[in-house]
Amino acid sequence: MPRLDHAAFETDDPDATAGFYERILGARVVKTEGHPVMAYVGNTGFAFHKRGGPGDHVGVRVSAAERAEIKRRLEQAGIEHEERDHEIAIGLFFHDPDGRLLEAITYASGEDSRNV
Repeated sequence: MPRLDHAAFETDDPDATAGFYERILGARVVKTEGHPVMAYVGNTGFAFHKRGGPGDHVGVRVSAAERAEIKRRLEQAGIEHEERDHEIAIGLFFHDPDGRLLEAITYASGEDSRNV
């Protein structure tokens, strides 16, 4: 069943922004080479990218089968979409009718290995 996975934001200083979430919300900050700086509040991640990254978006965690079904529905509806390989996950990016960027994300291990 799909569930909220993360909210991603572009920022000039990902480390400083994550530090704010750590100090104010008690988030657990995780830095992994080649990935955004993550701040976890419970099971929900806040991903902080340098400006020029994938753009602000909301990620919904789905299984591989659910991602394939979403892709089929997008294609059937004629909605543009793009799959990206994040190494630890595959993301399917698309916009809702109001222009918000969404990502249907499937982790290779079934879980976000950074949030353990």
